[in-house]
Amino acid sequence: MNRRILAAALPVAAAAFGVAPAHAEGPEQLEQLEPGRGAWQAELLGTYGRQQTQVAGALYGVSDRLALGVEAEAARDDGPLRLDTLGLAALLRLRDPEARPIGVGVALQAAFGRGARLAEVEGRVIVEHRSGRWWLQGDLIARHAREPGASGTGIAYAGSAQHALGHSFWLGLEASGQLARIAGDPALAPAGQHYLGPSLTMERSAGRGGIEIGLAYLHRIAGRGPGPAARVFVQLTF
Repeated sequence: MNRRILAAALPVAAAAFGVAPAHAEGPEQLEQLEPGRGAWQAELLGTYGRQQTQVAGALYGVSDRLALGVEAEAARDDGPLRLDTLGLAALLRLRDPEARPIGVGVALQAAFGRGARLAEVEGRVIVEHRSGRWWLQGDLIARHAREPGASGTGIAYAGSAQHALGHSFWLGLEASGQLARIAGDPALAPAGQHYLGPSLTMERSAGRGGIEIGLAYLHRIAGRGPGPAARVFVQLTF
């Protein structure tokens, strides 16, 4: 699909669905430096606790460095699951983690909420290291969230350290949270929430693609906000 058409269609779709702006609370999502040139990546992430969040996205590797895609987020508090945002995503790989000791990239996202209004802009620096025994990931996130009459800007983070168990499994710890509020409404830019818990990842390759399934259980160890949450992550590359 032509990228100009896609960029124009997403806000229109957001208006049609009547989505509402999302709030940046609870554990943060980890992003990876994938996919590469000519590959598709589809992912589904669910966080299950007092608040439930579902994120679905797709990225396509336009070149060795650039991937473009779309993302949708839905959430549920006490009522039914509702569509929060529809957005555009871009990933720029500055250093490939498979070719260098440390991979580095920059990810940008713009999400549209109710009435096709811009609900959130996010940028993150991603670092990743993989060896035969260790898989280390870290994201530093800057986010600006908006809703009618209010806005908030904050800094967040996510990280993971896992050790190989055989050829297909990785076991370790995941941590994430909101470091600081730069400006604006505390509800849109919370600060001081920190989460930590065990994680397990399974990887299987098939040709140039494969599947990755991740499980984590994250406890709130500081601050106020959503309590413990289980996370399930499924990613397909083809």
